[in-house]
Amino acid sequence: MKPTIRKNQNQKKIKSKNLFHHLKNLTEIQNPNYWDEITEEDKKTWSNYMINRFLSMKSDWVELVNEFQKYNVKPKDLYKFYINVLPKRKQWLKYVKGRNDMNYPNWLINIVRNNDECSRAEAIEAIGFYMLTDGGMLELREILVKWGIEESKLKELGIDFTNLIV
Repeated sequence: MKPTIRKNQNQKKIKSKNLFHHLKNLTEIQNPNYWDEITEEDKKTWSNYMINRFLSMKSDWVELVNEFQKYNVKPKDLYKFYINVLPKRKQWLKYVKGRNDMNYPNWLINIVRNNDECSRAEAIEAIGFYMLTDGGMLELREILVKWGIEESKLKELGIDFTNLIV
């Protein structure tokens, strides 16, 4: 992801922040005022989904990220949470691509997009993660029920969610 370059009033080139700048600030720098110091344009490059996705690449953090991503929090609050719980040091977060060989119906993708406020590709990837475990499928079921999807439609997905209900 190549940062865009913009000019300020003095015509100096300033690089826009991107996902990797945000991750570096979360793990290595951990400036408590970071969110207040970045521009509105830089804030637009923040994605809670992608931040959680990258942080979950570190096996020691998977459970923490998984637990916290269930809550719909503002980006500033997510940043503050992570700088308070993650160790302050340089981290290698190797991105592992998910398999997208499943063809999900458009209505399912759109619901996940709306619920998670993410792109189509991110929604497809998120559905793949939900489908990996029983807990994930239960969470997906809760989302779909919240959006008014009936049991008969859930069964059309080829997953019997009713067997997972405890």
